[in-house]
Amino acid sequence: MKKLEEKLTLAKILLFPLSRQPLRRKQLETIAFRKSATHATFEPMFNFLVQKGLIQKSEQRHTAPYVITEKGRKFLEGLP
Repeated sequence: MKKLEEKLTLAKILLFPLSRQPLRRKQLETIAFRKSATHATFEPMFNFLVQKGLIQKSEQRHTAPYVITEKGRKFLEGLP
């Protein structure tokens, strides 16, 4: 159960700042690392959020910032 709590906490760490402003991937990674995440925990969670449509690039450019989607906002509201 602790693993699930850790994953939900990391999801919240990534989604909350995006609910306030668009951020680049590196910025999200820095935020996660400050909160004790590692590359091994950040990478799968970031990919999960993208694949499930909770976050997306704001435009097609390679360096475009990520934004939270409506689905992501609803998911964030449900997190403890």
